[in-house]
Amino acid sequence: MHLVENARANLSHVLSPIAIGPVRVPNRVVRTGHGTGIGKGTMNPALIAYHVERAKGGVGLTIIEALAVGSSAYPFLVSGAPGLVEGYRDLAAQCAPHGMKIFQQIGHLGNEVPELDGSPPWSSSDSVGAMVGIPSQPMTLAQMDFLVECYVKAARDCADGGLDGVELHMAHGYLLQQFLSPLYNRREDAYGGSFENRIRLPVRLLEAVRAAIPDTMALGVRLSSEPFEGGLSPDDVRHIAGHFTERGLIDFLNLSSGTDYNPHKIIGAMHEPAGYELEGDRPAAHASKVPVIVTGRFRTLEEAEQVIREGDGDLVGMTRAHIADPALVHKTMEGRADDVRPCIGCNHGCIGGLLTRGQIGCTVNVAVGMEASLSEELIRPSADPRRVLVVGGGPAGLEAARVAAMRGHKVVLAEASPHLGGAVNIAALAPRRAGIADIVHWLEREVRRCSVDIRLSTYIDAEDIADYAPDAVIVATGSLPRLDGAQHRSPGLVATGMDHGSVVSSHEVLTEGSNRHWGSRAVVFDDTGHYEAVAAAEYLVAKGLAVTFVTPHKSFAPGLEPALSDEAALERLAANGNLRLVTYGELLGVGDGGVEVRQRFGGGAFHIDADTVVFVSHNAPNRDLLDELGDAPFPVIAVGDVRSPRYLQTAIREGHMAARSL
Repeated sequence: MHLVENARANLSHVLSPIAIGPVRVPNRVVRTGHGTGIGKGTMNPALIAYHVERAKGGVGLTIIEALAVGSSAYPFLVSGAPGLVEGYRDLAAQCAPHGMKIFQQIGHLGNEVPELDGSPPWSSSDSVGAMVGIPSQPMTLAQMDFLVECYVKAARDCADGGLDGVELHMAHGYLLQQFLSPLYNRREDAYGGSFENRIRLPVRLLEAVRAAIPDTMALGVRLSSEPFEGGLSPDDVRHIAGHFTERGLIDFLNLSSGTDYNPHKIIGAMHEPAGYELEGDRPAAHASKVPVIVTGRFRTLEEAEQVIREGDGDLVGMTRAHIADPALVHKTMEGRADDVRPCIGCNHGCIGGLLTRGQIGCTVNVAVGMEASLSEELIRPSADPRRVLVVGGGPAGLEAARVAAMRGHKVVLAEASPHLGGAVNIAALAPRRAGIADIVHWLEREVRRCSVDIRLSTYIDAEDIADYAPDAVIVATGSLPRLDGAQHRSPGLVATGMDHGSVVSSHEVLTEGSNRHWGSRAVVFDDTGHYEAVAAAEYLVAKGLAVTFVTPHKSFAPGLEPALSDEAALERLAANGNLRLVTYGELLGVGDGGVEVRQRFGGGAFHIDADTVVFVSHNAPNRDLLDELGDAPFPVIAVGDVRSPRYLQTAIREGHMAARSL
């Protein structure tokens, strides 16, 4: 009881209610608008379940992903879509018992994408957006009138659906910011030029929406500055917000940062600290006369409490934190903050999933988007408890052991090394990547809490299995780097000299660290296009080496693009050291003094001096035990890298699903 009382006392600001216009929000925890792809254009049962799960967990306010108006090709919800209003009503009814308030964000991408009918994008002027690079058509007055009508219709649907408020999206470089910003708006009519003209269309929309919704609903805006010469500064955002407030047009202000020209600032990954957006938000936040929502990779209620206590915001966005653990608020209020599954900021499952497969997931939470069937509330004790042996204590094995124990099985987890965590422990040694280990620390606490029998420094082969008398074996023995010189983008090509003393894996770079002299020059060859080679390069750059990054891919670390981590890493590498980038490269051989490289599409070989050569290719699975158990008389389930070396999200998912299947 004291834990609960202490938790509430220490979180008195973030757990206190707040009035946003006519709406009373039960606490200051917000999930800001974020695309999910779950609803496929409308508020379907899966999207409802996704939001209801967070309402049950104690969230105070959810802002639903952007609702596209008019002919905008916004990929999330679509105004007028079949079942949308009915879905709103169902969502509102299911969330009401839990107290969570629901606002709908409304927006238009403007010059970022063509219109739904394929015609050129709309914008304030003939600008070019970052996403597809198609010149936009300046909007006509008739199109602006049509846009106002569309916003009004969308807002009325929100009211008819029983929602609590509406937010107009005027941030991230989208259509309404394209009118507000002199970067885009070069009009010479009443909607361009002066501040009063550039703000005219946003004001019209706010006035029209305000008139269309009942006085029981809140209305606000999302704004962001632009970190470019001639763009909107934080003071400009303060001025815009003040103009809206003075005219009585908004009940709240939602602040963000970044545009699609630097999207890694909108959704900062693991390299960003908590509160990284606050500095740019402070001018508007401190001057605001309406409640302010701030964001910036906040993961705990303690962090949110500090923001509010110090006056940098009134409500705090914790969107990805609640993707990772929907019950974050309730667990913390109950004095169980250590039980909260941590968001590791990898961006691989959430925004990465949205950009690659059209729907968010989560690296650490398998149930995202499938709450109706995979919520952990649905895990029940097995009617037939078994003896389960899990071999391998990396993330796949840990998740398998955790879930198997939750189902009432008697679980033994055997790990060959002295520590749990597997390859994640190595990944966490990379610069700015320590946070990736948070998930294995959490998993270790969970398996111990679930009374899993953990046996470290325990190597198991097929002959040892009988000693455990298992009813089922889950093999999670992972994978190891291979230094064979094969390159998947150039079938048949095998680099020579791979036994040269200068050749190392990324694992060796990160684990040997200062215990080895790396020289003054390094070549990092990246055959995978993901973070492993980036980690090695950044480590060596930090050591003062001049690094040449060679990749067969068309760009730097293309596997990181969906996670919005490639450009951020390249910025750091270029700013902090001597970096040279070679794309479309093939590694021909390694010898004394360096490597021989050529371009994949023509040109002769050339030499690059190097004292250290880091070769990063797809790992080799540790299949020995798995192959030996091929004819075992009990189920043998392979999970994670032992099946095929892939990603952390896949490893955790396969471990989870294997345990649920028993």
